[in-house]
Amino acid sequence: MEGQEEPQPEEGVLKLAEIKIKKPEEPPLTEVLPIKNARPLTEEEFNQLLEPFKEGLKKLYPSQVEDVYGVFGVGEKNGNKVFMVGAVIWKHYGVPQPYTSTFVALFENNQLQKISFLEAKRNYWDWRTLIKMHKHEFHTEELFNYFQQLKEQIIAQSQGNQNNPSEGDKK
Repeated sequence: MEGQEEPQPEEGVLKLAEIKIKKPEEPPLTEVLPIKNARPLTEEEFNQLLEPFKEGLKKLYPSQVEDVYGVFGVGEKNGNKVFMVGAVIWKHYGVPQPYTSTFVALFENNQLQKISFLEAKRNYWDWRTLIKMHKHEFHTEELFNYFQQLKEQIIAQSQGNQNNPSEGDKK
């Protein structure tokens, strides 16, 4: 309606499209392992990695990745390295609909160095190995589990919205 303000999401709730997701408790990263210099990635740092992520995917998978539509995830920075767990929406050459893939990635000097997709049968790097290999530099297992919780909430919420459309969807 005209003149009405858009309601703001509640504190600690992320809004994707029309899906409200309660943000899980932050992982107690500093209480798990005393990993020197590892800290959560800021939103600004995450956004600065989007273009290198897109370029890196096209470079690593030139015959498959036509475009990258979006990325969301969580990450941690330690010096010039970033460890990220997330999901990417991308377009495959010759396929009309986009794919969504869950990934584990490592950046060095703002360049995508390694990426592994959980759904893929063949990867350059195994995602489990990446998590184990970098657990002394980052809180890899905690980041992975935290992202999986977020992903499960998104799926549950979107399935709930399909079964119970909001008032705005009913006509």
